[in-house]
Amino acid sequence: MKFYLSALLSVLLLVFTACEKQPLPNPEPDPDKPVSLGLSCQGAIVIDAASGEALYSLSPDFPLVPASMTKVMTMYIVFDHIEKGYLSLDSMIPISVNAAARSVNPGESNVPLNQNLTYSVHEMIGALCVVSANACAVALGEYLSGGTESDFSVIMNRYADSLKLEARYYDAAGMSSQNGITPRSMALLTREFIRRFPVILQYTSLTSLDFRGVTYGATNNMLPGKTYYYNGCDGFKTGYTSAAGLCITATATLADKRVIAVVMKAPSSFARAQDATRLMDYGFTVLMNRVSVYGIQSSFL
Repeated sequence: MKFYLSALLSVLLLVFTACEKQPLPNPEPDPDKPVSLGLSCQGAIVIDAASGEALYSLSPDFPLVPASMTKVMTMYIVFDHIEKGYLSLDSMIPISVNAAARSVNPGESNVPLNQNLTYSVHEMIGALCVVSANACAVALGEYLSGGTESDFSVIMNRYADSLKLEARYYDAAGMSSQNGITPRSMALLTREFIRRFPVILQYTSLTSLDFRGVTYGATNNMLPGKTYYYNGCDGFKTGYTSAAGLCITATATLADKRVIAVVMKAPSSFARAQDATRLMDYGFTVLMNRVSVYGIQSSFL
């Protein structure tokens, strides 16, 4: 009897010792076993909007052409000027000969602007977010710099330096193939934008826009009701030029979590949306697993 009891205790001791050595499930990416999301773009990242932590990345520190994602910096500067009292959403912006001509250029994304009229900052921000209107970026840049679009790019680069971004800008709209920014810096700029000026999400979440009597659809096809709708997506900015390929900075929420994904130089609209979807799915998986394993939602802690 003592023999059997001793044997049983030995077995139980081995079981408990083995259990003690088993680590808790780890939701974090294993650096020795890198995850592949099968992305088709050349540069990408997804970050936790709360902390700025990179949850997954692909060549995150290699500068690429951002195309119209350049307008994120243009709009950030506008909102910074609003906060400082230099202008407001109701401020009326004059239209130069250059901006008026750009607004009817068939080779650019735009809303028509009349040189004899003025347009509110509110109208222009809507057109930038929904239509990606190049001429609105030009007009705002000219107004804020008191000069040319090139003059405004100097201001853009000052802001980039102050935010410690790996970025260089040569225009306000994003048509220049000389513009460059890393996926990481693009994500961090967007994070700072949302943190400081969350009202921007009221613009980036619009699926359509009425601009002076004409309705325009959003270029962001990941918004509700669009072709590649991603649940919880409320912005942020798309981009395309032949040099940049297809780009997007996208953000979405799940429960109390927000992620920001950047896709640069994707080969097609579908690939761009697919890559952004995979990034945000992965980002949310990491964040939600942290809650279930380490937080109060865990059933075994």
